[in-house]
Amino acid sequence: MLLSDIVEYGARKHPDRIAVRFEDETVTYRELRDRSRSLANALLEVASPGGRVAVLSTNCTEYFDCYYGVPMAGMALTILNFRLHPEQITSLVNHSEASVLIVAAEFAGLVTEIRDRIPTVHTVVVIGGSDETTSWASFVGGAPATEVAPRPSANDMAWLVYTSGTTGTPKGVMLSHHNLISAVTSSAVEWNIPEATVFLFCFPLCHVGGYVTVLNHLLGSTVGILRSYDNATFLRLIDEWHVTQTGLAPTMINFLLQDPSLDDHDLGTLQEIGYGSSAIPAAVLREGLEKLKVDFYQGMGMTEVAGNVLHFDEAAHRRAAAGETGLLAAAGKPMRLADIRIVDDEGNDLPIGAVGEMLVRCDQVMTGYWRDPEATAAAFTDGWFHTGDLVRQDAQGFVFIVDRKKDLIISGGENVASLLVEQALYKHPAVAEAAAIGIPDDTWGEIVCAVVALRPGTKADEADIIAHCRNHLGGFQVPRRVEYVDALPKNITGKILKKDLRQRFVDTLV
Repeated sequence: MLLSDIVEYGARKHPDRIAVRFEDETVTYRELRDRSRSLANALLEVASPGGRVAVLSTNCTEYFDCYYGVPMAGMALTILNFRLHPEQITSLVNHSEASVLIVAAEFAGLVTEIRDRIPTVHTVVVIGGSDETTSWASFVGGAPATEVAPRPSANDMAWLVYTSGTTGTPKGVMLSHHNLISAVTSSAVEWNIPEATVFLFCFPLCHVGGYVTVLNHLLGSTVGILRSYDNATFLRLIDEWHVTQTGLAPTMINFLLQDPSLDDHDLGTLQEIGYGSSAIPAAVLREGLEKLKVDFYQGMGMTEVAGNVLHFDEAAHRRAAAGETGLLAAAGKPMRLADIRIVDDEGNDLPIGAVGEMLVRCDQVMTGYWRDPEATAAAFTDGWFHTGDLVRQDAQGFVFIVDRKKDLIISGGENVASLLVEQALYKHPAVAEAAAIGIPDDTWGEIVCAVVALRPGTKADEADIIAHCRNHLGGFQVPRRVEYVDALPKNITGKILKKDLRQRFVDTLV
């Protein structure tokens, strides 16, 4: 099965059902198939199968045409984060060697500025562009909505997705049709998504998390998208579109729960909220279960696995709400189509309860890093992919994320999990957001530094924060420094960028 088969199947099974909602626009499954076919046929007039087609855009209906239409043409959709600096965008376009660049009109000026520095690009298509440019309408409008030939192989690259670079330089993750279909199939087995689902996707589509929208299309759902997330629009659309499911990052759940207008809105149609992107503080999840009155489920994955490999289901959340609060720290259990191992630094399997790196093996794992055979070789051992996540697994099979290997703080020879420190910080009533980072120290090697944003109208000085943490943490885990920010830096999925915090504070605190 190919990624593009999802819209082909949908058009035959439920042609007039709405596949996409965006602002005042709707696209049926038949229209989505035809639009994808037209884009694929148009691309084959200017590029060859096996090439890369880059897209630089905020959320819009045309993004879904790219999701399906570019791979339908046998080309790889190169997904660019529109929030990157122009120099970074230039670098990624060149690294991908894209020959076609599809760009939203709001970024057309940026492309003009870098045009002479992206020599592999010979065609620029502007979504919403005027006649002075090659507009989307003129490029796609004249192309037939007939079946596309030749048909790609399931092992051909469908998406080229660059990692967020939270721990270094972004890498190009090669995801084949087979990888992506395996990812959505695995999630379809695990998640409760009835055919009548109206799913509100609250993240930018320029992220591997967009596979959730593909999953919903496989299952015949209506997918709503936002131009950008804000609480007011989210709460309004729940009612207007009769949304039944949505997905949020823990930071978004946290902000939603703090919204003073929350109690003024009827969320009656909303049945489930999926969350992911990063671990959620237990205090935030408990408040969410109490206030929102919906079921929660969690997915844990990464770009290299094309989606999620751990699932923490609704029943487990209900158990936690009924008193098994220790479960709230779990990321879930391995999904049925994914296999994991937990190993030490030498690659030896560890017993239940021991902390080690999680390795993954399943059909959804990437084919490799684009133009980086050394990084690809380093990422695999005997077919097992190294996630870089430090985890432990209990006797029931629940996996608990202890930390990212690169986020582990080593102070005085003791390992300090930043997540554990952050969970303690979130228990302080004045703390709205928190992150723990390691700061170099001549005596201890590293010390724990807490970076916090306070709730409006509250106060908490350094001594107060440290005293609070002493009530919840061992002495070696307690922050020795506290720094205050208005808001923590985040990537497009709401993940806190600890790399940016380290760069900001490492020179000023030592």
